[in-house]
Amino acid sequence: MEQMGPDPAGLERFFEHLQAVNRYVRAGWFGEPRRQPTRVQWMILRKLQRTGGCSVGELAQRVDVGPSAMSQMLDRLERVGWLSREPDPRDARGRTVRLTRQGEDVVRAVEQEWIRRLARPFARLEPDEQKQLLALMDKLAQFVTEEGR
Repeated sequence: MEQMGPDPAGLERFFEHLQAVNRYVRAGWFGEPRRQPTRVQWMILRKLQRTGGCSVGELAQRVDVGPSAMSQMLDRLERVGWLSREPDPRDARGRTVRLTRQGEDVVRAVEQEWIRRLARPFARLEPDEQKQLLALMDKLAQFVTEEGR
């Protein structure tokens, strides 16, 4: 049996809902706007947390900017104390970017706030609906990962 393509209107609704959840979650960060990482800064911080450290080039590729633009972004994050750059032991010309303890604290605080903010609306779903939503999101995330390869 041939599978039909997705309904464009349904995909648009799905995308709008993802954006609404994202806006809701991001609205609760810290309460001190100057201490909130931007979306791109968050991508950098999370990449560093997941990898334990990486090169400027890897980070630039992750957020789709050039190395020069990434270096400027990293300068800002280094000035606020969220990351450090160290010599790369494998490449004398390279630098490894790592989270500082303060950067790790920021990532943890943001994630805790996200969970706190999502807990109430998520709890309004019935337990079976929660399980179903998680199962479908797991499946979609798997498909997205496979498509990205």
